[in-house]
Amino acid sequence: MRNALLLLGCIATAAIADDPIKPYNLAVGASVGTLLVVNAAGADSAGFDYARDRSHERGRLLVQWDLPLRRQFGRVSVHSGLELALGQATAKQEEQPMANLTPLFEWRLPVQSSHLVLETGLGVAYLSSTSLGEDRYSTHWQFSEILGVGLRYGDWQLGGRFQHVSNGSVQKPNNGQNWYGMLIRYHY
Repeated sequence: MRNALLLLGCIATAAIADDPIKPYNLAVGASVGTLLVVNAAGADSAGFDYARDRSHERGRLLVQWDLPLRRQFGRVSVHSGLELALGQATAKQEEQPMANLTPLFEWRLPVQSSHLVLETGLGVAYLSSTSLGEDRYSTHWQFSEILGVGLRYGDWQLGGRFQHVSNGSVQKPNNGQNWYGMLIRYHY
């Protein structure tokens, strides 16, 4: 199964780029995939997400470490983790590298041999530039809120995710980003 992460790294890197697949895209994808396969960061899970906000696209590598906070409420369990997301958004020919650090809570409900997952998170984001296409952001540092749903089967998790990124009206203008997308995650 872990070898599938190598393939996913190649595919995700090529899918994020608007250009046809180029050798450097494959090299980056293979390198990222290899890092995930050998779990160089000692993570508990890793994956990719792809999202859109109007005419913007975003692709990110997701690495998550489990935190010790867990609770059980009947059949529902709550698990906590810390997610580091590295990637970039694009608008036409403009790129905006970004990083997010988000404590996440996953509410899991077992359904036969899988789990329904509801994830929530509140964290911080760093945008490398204060513009993307016609949008202008007054600060590099932003707040980030996540709400997602998914299905975990064995070591794999697929889901949909909404993420809002804005500066929380700390400074004007407060043009935010609303990302709607999908994620795939492998749990080591």
